[in-house]
Amino acid sequence: MIIVSDTTPLSELAKVGQVALLQGVFGQVIIPKEVHDELTKGNHPAIVALQAVDWIEVRSVSDSQKVSTLRTQTQLGLGECGAIILAEELGATRLLLDDQEARTEALSRNLPVIGTVGVLLLAKRRGLIPSVRQILDDLIAQGTYISQKLYQDVLTQAQE
Repeated sequence: MIIVSDTTPLSELAKVGQVALLQGVFGQVIIPKEVHDELTKGNHPAIVALQAVDWIEVRSVSDSQKVSTLRTQTQLGLGECGAIILAEELGATRLLLDDQEARTEALSRNLPVIGTVGVLLLAKRRGLIPSVRQILDDLIAQGTYISQKLYQDVLTQAQE
């Protein structure tokens, strides 16, 4: 299984102390250098998480021009473009993305996408967490926007 992640899923889960769920659900996660650079700037909560784990692998895309071209064509962020191109190069099983425009682009390229909320649902189904609600509430308390409809839909799927 090859899992490539953009910045946001790692960032959001790090904010609430749940980044280890990615290892529990997927084992190893690969991030492009662009995502690593975004996560390790400033006082980001993910800095400590990245330094403390050995299951996140940083890889460079083979052709950085593809990242630049995608960014010019779509106006997506550098991390999102790097993640999409790396997922294509590696034939990723899943691409972790939250941004709707990035997800739309990835899906148009036939990349299988999952977001932070989807990871929480998988974690619950696998018995890694007892409740999705608490983590959703923690994310919202940390400033993550989750629409009321998505919140309710997720709780319904999680049978909470």
